[in-house]
Amino acid sequence: MQGVVYRKTQQGLAEMVNRSSGLAAKSRQLLIQIDGIKTTDQLITTLSGRELLQALLELEWDGMVEKIAGQIGPVPAPAPAPAATVPSPATLGSKQLAQIRQIVYISNNTHLRGELDEWIDRVLGQCADLAGLNQCLQHWESLMNSRGHGAVAQSYLQQISVILRR
Repeated sequence: MQGVVYRKTQQGLAEMVNRSSGLAAKSRQLLIQIDGIKTTDQLITTLSGRELLQALLELEWDGMVEKIAGQIGPVPAPAPAPAATVPSPATLGSKQLAQIRQIVYISNNTHLRGELDEWIDRVLGQCADLAGLNQCLQHWESLMNSRGHGAVAQSYLQQISVILRR
């Protein structure tokens, strides 16, 4: 996450004034510090490591901040225009898939030393439904378990479950 710069969105600015979304104190303090200039490693916060990463991702997913420099992972290709059909419940939204890709990318760099870089782009990036995603996540979880990171994988899977319920 070094070199990544976030800025507040309109929703983030509104939260600063209205305090309407019920942010936890630490997340609110983090939001206050985000100015579009400081990189994440320059922010002064009591959060660190995974807790800081989680708070930043939640602020981003809730639409309160956005990245303006640097990337956590490869930027996914723009999704084609949706067809005039009603998506089935088993269809993944592009926002959901992008969030899940970020989680897998972070875990890959943090725990697997980049072993899945090509796989994330080639395979995970092509998942379009829950069945395909489940197969991808089983492969990723198996590799995490084999490297002794099963408990961490379970934590990431809980985050992914939250994303899929949205």
